[in-house]
Amino acid sequence: MKMTSNIANALPIVAAAYGRKFGVQVQVGGANACTDGRTITIPEISDDPLARTLAWGYLTHEAAHVRETNFGACARFAAKGPLFGSVLNVLEDVRIENAIMRPYPGARSTLDAVMTWLVAQGMTAAPKEEDSPPAVLGNALLVLSRYRYRRQEVLEPAAQEAERVLRKTFPSTFVHRLLVLMSEIPGLRSTWDAAGLAGRIIALAQQEAQEPPPAPSRINPSPPSASDDDGTLASERSGNKGDPDENGPGGRDGNDGSAEDESGDNDVDGTNQGGPANGTGACVSQGQGRDQRQTGEGSAGRPDGDGAGGEGGDGRQALQAVLSAGEGDVPGDLFAVVARALTDQRVGGTVPLLPTLEQYQGHAALGRDAVARVRAASARLTARLRGLVESHTMTQVRTVRRGRVLSPTHLHRIAVGDARVFRRKEQKVAPNTALHVLVDLSGSMGRGADRIALDASMSLALALEPLRGVSCAVTAFPSLRGGSSAVTRILSHGDRMAARAGAFVQHARGGTPMTGALWYAAADLLARREERKVIVTLTDGGPDDWSSARAMVERASAAGLELIGVGIGIAVDRLFPLAIRIDGVADLKGELFRIAEQLLLK
Repeated sequence: MKMTSNIANALPIVAAAYGRKFGVQVQVGGANACTDGRTITIPEISDDPLARTLAWGYLTHEAAHVRETNFGACARFAAKGPLFGSVLNVLEDVRIENAIMRPYPGARSTLDAVMTWLVAQGMTAAPKEEDSPPAVLGNALLVLSRYRYRRQEVLEPAAQEAERVLRKTFPSTFVHRLLVLMSEIPGLRSTWDAAGLAGRIIALAQQEAQEPPPAPSRINPSPPSASDDDGTLASERSGNKGDPDENGPGGRDGNDGSAEDESGDNDVDGTNQGGPANGTGACVSQGQGRDQRQTGEGSAGRPDGDGAGGEGGDGRQALQAVLSAGEGDVPGDLFAVVARALTDQRVGGTVPLLPTLEQYQGHAALGRDAVARVRAASARLTARLRGLVESHTMTQVRTVRRGRVLSPTHLHRIAVGDARVFRRKEQKVAPNTALHVLVDLSGSMGRGADRIALDASMSLALALEPLRGVSCAVTAFPSLRGGSSAVTRILSHGDRMAARAGAFVQHARGGTPMTGALWYAAADLLARREERKVIVTLTDGGPDDWSSARAMVERASAAGLELIGVGIGIAVDRLFPLAIRIDGVADLKGELFRIAEQLLLK
């Protein structure tokens, strides 16, 4: 990424902002773009418009899945075969994107920008007449549903061509009934709803594949027109125009399984293929899969003879080919293409640049013991800080030569030509500081340094807690298992120490992924409204990657964040612009007061 003094537009900061906005966990770094149903991961990418367009679109789409999709249901539906999974993916993608655009209207432009790129690259297009029947149906479903019910105007030409090829390939009665079924897409409110509609579409194909073609009508021998059966007019006649913003609030599925038959026999596709699923991937991309554009013949290729087309024959053979489609015959997940494109844009290594936050409650009883151990020193520090703050912010009155209010006790100065007889009140600004304390708990912090660091951070947080205008968070790194993919929550902004004391009971483990921890703290502070933003890092001074940690410190400092390093048994002035050293608990009192004074008064 380009090094700039303004880190507010840097990839980790914006990605973290997306996560907060949508209420999901986002991680920057690693080998692939993917999601596991809880965390969205994007690789460190080049700093160019295309990469960012793909990244923000992918984050928005997958955040919609994390918020709206029942992943347990998707795992079960995967056992129903590739055809069911392909149809369900199309319906679920439209549903969850419409759902996230209701509370976040700006998501529309972000998602549509990705679709514009996909169309320009030829990765999303109408099916061709020579495509296999499964590819025709899959691609037609995708472009028609996204054009009509996601209102993605860039797909208009593809949607028109898709309907023509659809009518050319399949029976006219099937196309008519399919388009009517698709008109129900705006009313889908859960993954189970989408699965039910997918099941009815497949049941329709099964029924039409067995029925003989209807006799030609003497009254209306021509096939149904788009104006009669395109689903749009049908929805308009029912008062539903397919606009996601006009269908009321969409209920989040919430994994409650309200539509599921608990006995496991719920037959959503009408094919009696009940039973629990053993796989995953029926509803959401995992950074893998086939391209959406699929034109291969495969085992379900176009049948020979006149019976293949809806206009030239009865089309039942084409439907039979659809029903026998294998994994390689149906189009893949659309956003798996975006995930691969993002992976191709990767410029960093596999170590996460922005870790996620793991929750940790700790040991409540031992936490109370820790509070008792540091409370005395913390109380004295609080008293000193409160007196310092009050004296600094106290309202002062002085006399000046001009003003509106006279000072009666100074009127005698007029006799000697001194015009300073007017009163002026001056109120000094109170503290307005957001603080994030990072505690290094790497393996090298063992043998007591970890306890010193945790006691120091607890003392500081306790001392600052009663002071108005100061907000404090405390985070440990690496993760509880010693990895770099997450940092561990100890204290969040607004938490009370009494409720979180147990989280200060931790031990040294793993390496020292300081760069990721600094990115996490910077992203946290940049979301705060306080005027001053300060990162305090307690460490033994040995990051895993010195160059990236030093570059991050320089970048954050240039952007206006203040960074203070507290070396435990070692000097850390090589890394931090402002650094102090403590060698034991006895050093905490004086050094913590120095730190707090610099945090509060400037």
